[in-house]
Amino acid sequence: MALCEKILIAGFTGAGKTSLVRALKSSSPEDWDHFDDLDQIIFKKHGKGCGSLSELIENRGWESFRLWERQELESWLKDEGKGVLALGGGSLSPLVWELFGKSRKIKFCFLRVPFETAWERLIGDASEPRPLIQLGQARLRELFGERSRVFAQIQWQLDGTKNLQLLTREFWESLSK
Repeated sequence: MALCEKILIAGFTGAGKTSLVRALKSSSPEDWDHFDDLDQIIFKKHGKGCGSLSELIENRGWESFRLWERQELESWLKDEGKGVLALGGGSLSPLVWELFGKSRKIKFCFLRVPFETAWERLIGDASEPRPLIQLGQARLRELFGERSRVFAQIQWQLDGTKNLQLLTREFWESLSK
């Protein structure tokens, strides 16, 4: 694990990836200096004039958004220093997994939650509407199943239903093993 310089946190929309990255930042060892969220990076760079990520995607389309995702991920991975990045719920495509999944400098962590937990978090978060919620519960459940096939390939998995403080401790302890 000593070669690991970048950690990518994957999981379905509503798994708690952004919350985990924020908690990790406040409890990190000194040599970890980048803690980011891919959706927020994209929004800051491309979201001028939009009130939310949902609005950006609505205005520019999913194709543009997925292109920006790949570009910003590659750029982030090239940055110097150790870092943790919360991926967007759909950014871990089979292609991304194939390109980066076996890198010794990149470690993937899957934040696992049942669909019901993700759905409850999505509909309960009034602070910002999530782009995928407009697809409805049935389609999101299908998407959850599709993406689970890629997520299942990730060896390092954490239970995203746990208390955030406990989850943060488990994250850093798992990394040091």
